[in-house]
Amino acid sequence: MLAIKKGLIIIYRLFDVASEINLSLMESGAREGTKRMRLSKHPYMKALEFANPPVSLELQGFTKTLFEETLHITVVAKAYDFGVLSLAFYIPIPEGTTFSELEFVAKGLDTDEAIDEKAKEYIEQLIYSLGDAVVNPSIKEQFIEDYMIFAIQSLDNETDMSGFLTRYDPSRLLLYETREVSQYTREETLKHRFSYYPDDLVIIHLDNAFVIEPSGSFDLFDILEFANAQILELRYYDRVLDRQLAWIYRELSKRKAVSAFRLRDYEQLGKKVTEIITELTAVTEIVDNALKVTEDVYYAKIYRTAMMLFRSRDWELSIKEKLKVVTNTSSMIYNEISTKRGHILEMGIIILIVIEIVILLVMEW
Repeated sequence: MLAIKKGLIIIYRLFDVASEINLSLMESGAREGTKRMRLSKHPYMKALEFANPPVSLELQGFTKTLFEETLHITVVAKAYDFGVLSLAFYIPIPEGTTFSELEFVAKGLDTDEAIDEKAKEYIEQLIYSLGDAVVNPSIKEQFIEDYMIFAIQSLDNETDMSGFLTRYDPSRLLLYETREVSQYTREETLKHRFSYYPDDLVIIHLDNAFVIEPSGSFDLFDILEFANAQILELRYYDRVLDRQLAWIYRELSKRKAVSAFRLRDYEQLGKKVTEIITELTAVTEIVDNALKVTEDVYYAKIYRTAMMLFRSRDWELSIKEKLKVVTNTSSMIYNEISTKRGHILEMGIIILIVIEIVILLVMEW
């Protein structure tokens, strides 16, 4: 029976905790263990360029009983400048673990509320310890991304990946199933797979990924984590735009029409809407530009596939359309103000003419 010699289960929990995290301040003030994320210099890594690499920090781990053993779980946090804190729980897979045993444990971990509670405790402590580096701290509990990676470094015997897929069906693991699935389901689950060398394999799925990486490199894991952080922010700012649009509509309904006596109210509303546009445009640009794909090669393809599965295009289009609505509303408000000012000016000129006529008539009398 095929078994695992060395591997990890990596569980991610990503939180939106701030409008911004000052990474330089975090590095200068944090304790030992803080470092900027740096990817290894593989030839194909020139395909990716991080605008501002996140800062990673190893936290105190804990123990948990899994695979009928007490295992030490390593915890690593990463801070992203656009306000996201990510936690990665590294769970070692005991040597000799079969894939059936891994499926059973994975299914339990997928619904393990203790992981969520533990993650929130770490995040709260981390926000407190980072102090001023976390700008406008606030945990948005309705915006949490979760992801799981099954990372296999070596199997019980050497085999190429084509041989591996004939001996084991990873779709069960990715779907948290312990039964055989249909051929259609298997094909759909495994269709986003990649291999750079004969002895590695990457399968990207919506909620998780299966990776065989004999080199022990963590580059791919960092990229998938980064993609989840980007999606989290896109989701969050899409909701922010919903709230801002609702607020704008309420304010417009209160004012109903621009009058000469309420111009200042509309000017203040116009200024607020302009601030909303400026702030959200700046933030979404930071998120969009956080990671640049410069060449269509191995890791770039994996990153793009992950973003496609995470529906990044849908979120980006939604944000763009809503920003367009806000921008058009802003233009409408300023056009109304300009028109009303023109009316007031015309009325003032008419009044002056009338006064001048009255004065001339009085002088003639």
